[in-house]
Amino acid sequence: MILDEKIAAGDLILLDGGIGSEIERLGGEMHESAWCGVANKTHPDTVRQVHESYLQAGSDVITANTFATCRHVLEAAGCGDETVEINRRAVELTREAIDSVKPDRPIAIAGSISNHIAWVAGTVAGDPKTRPGPEREAENYREWVEILAGAGCDLLILEMMQDLNHSTRLIEAAKTTGLPIWVGISASRGPNDQMIGWHMASEESYRIPDDFPQHLTDPLETIIDTLTAYDPQAVGIMHSSFYSTTPALEMLFDRWDGPVMAYPEANGWDAVARAPMSVKPDDFAEYCRQWVENGVQIVGGCCGTTIHHIRAMVDQLPRQPGPRPKPVSTNA
Repeated sequence: MILDEKIAAGDLILLDGGIGSEIERLGGEMHESAWCGVANKTHPDTVRQVHESYLQAGSDVITANTFATCRHVLEAAGCGDETVEINRRAVELTREAIDSVKPDRPIAIAGSISNHIAWVAGTVAGDPKTRPGPEREAENYREWVEILAGAGCDLLILEMMQDLNHSTRLIEAAKTTGLPIWVGISASRGPNDQMIGWHMASEESYRIPDDFPQHLTDPLETIIDTLTAYDPQAVGIMHSSFYSTTPALEMLFDRWDGPVMAYPEANGWDAVARAPMSVKPDDFAEYCRQWVENGVQIVGGCCGTTIHHIRAMVDQLPRQPGPRPKPVSTNA
């Protein structure tokens, strides 16, 4: 892998920021069901512009716009027959951005893969009618990762892992490619501050239907232990609030001895104020600096983080990660 030496040396690796949310901010039209998944087809110039901006800011990893491009998601948008083309185009756009910027450092292309299903129109709640059965889901994941590997991705990032059943199907598909795998786990604080997998009914209550059902997700330690058993190259906490990211990272350091990454969202729900949040670039950068000083090796941003957030982050980060915290317990 193009970043193997940096990982082995413990060097700091800079991720990019939000992809879908930044495409939307710059004028790319979002699909009401498939979100940013069709933008590779409808707004390729905007997608390329997002990648170019992050490269210019200093990112070492550029994430293809493929979070919402699995076949069952695109089928809900009427684009199922274009699954191969849309995913290949996403990777092509990252290469075009690299060719345009001509950065003076090695750049890795990450294929983003997720358990995302198409939304109920007008909300961010997954529409259960669009979720395939277990066998079809696994088949779609295998097709997806094969497309991304064949298109030239250097690694696969599993994003918003928050459960066991769907996440294990996805990581098992990813393992078949032989590519390095980075696992991004999303976390929430549950009852009595117990850390759990990302819980939409708590985190997105202002953007989901009133009758949207969701049981509590799995305990975070169970998710970490299950997914790290697949021997990924790196594991991190992503698409989580700052309120949840810090304690989730502490738990991850306690249960995983490989490279740790962090890329939180900068918008969403403030669980303390019980109100929508929007984190300013300088505040975002300060959080990232603290995490890197405490041992995070791979850092960037997720939804709501703009080019301004990433520039502020790059300006504040130390040149090298600090020492990892010592584990306070052993795995269960």
